[in-house]
Amino acid sequence: MEYDEINRKDVIEHKAKLVWGKDLHHKKSAPAHSPQLEAIFKDKWFDSLKGDLLEIGCGSGSDLEIFSKNKDIKSVTAIDLGENVKELEEIYKHRNDINIRNGNALSLEFDDESFDFIYSFGVFHHTSDPIKCIKEAKRVLRKNGVIFLYLYSSHEDLLFKRIGILFEQIIMNFFKFMPTKIQNLICILLGPICWLIFSVPSRILLFLGFKKLARKFPFYFGTHPFSIVEDLKDRLMSPVNHRFSKTAMVEILESINLSLFEIVKTSSGLYIYGKN
Repeated sequence: MEYDEINRKDVIEHKAKLVWGKDLHHKKSAPAHSPQLEAIFKDKWFDSLKGDLLEIGCGSGSDLEIFSKNKDIKSVTAIDLGENVKELEEIYKHRNDINIRNGNALSLEFDDESFDFIYSFGVFHHTSDPIKCIKEAKRVLRKNGVIFLYLYSSHEDLLFKRIGILFEQIIMNFFKFMPTKIQNLICILLGPICWLIFSVPSRILLFLGFKKLARKFPFYFGTHPFSIVEDLKDRLMSPVNHRFSKTAMVEILESINLSLFEIVKTSSGLYIYGKN
């Protein structure tokens, strides 16, 4: 690996620790994301949710809380880059079946074929090498084990989403040269603007009964001018946002020799199920 590549990887990991480990996931409760995969894959989700589970990127622990209450799960291992794991370790210190630690999706510190179920939502696309993350997840997955992922889509067929991505890329390029405090302030100031441009038209369309069209807008979920600030920080302050078309993801999953897989593309992104 050349020096520039090593340096880029280190810069991305350092920024990730600041954005999520010390800010967005530190003493804050983000909504659980696993119900989205549960709703999309239904029977596959319920039939698979058992055995030894690995969550890659546990964040503030909202999904971990759900997994911790499932009696079909034998053990839960949850990893994250940031300082947020310290708080989660304290919360679950009485549970011998739950192991929380610092970890890196690019280099999982587990033996081959260690888990029956692997879950990661919105993590791999913020790393220096998402494909390596997928390969690592597959490596530690047991025979007949399953993996559920969510990744950013390139939205090549959705005009409004493409405009949002262009807007995102331009700001991220400027953010590279700004202190974190200034980035935070800009995201707060941009919240009402983005809400007005994207969220308000989406909510009008939703009110008029155009549900599918409404969800094609970026930030369609915004409820008030500052409701999307955390999401803006998650996207714009990220060190990198990789995006994939469904076609590209099919090729990636075929290359790692999963026995079967399914990709569901929505206006939100790519939801992935794979079986080893």
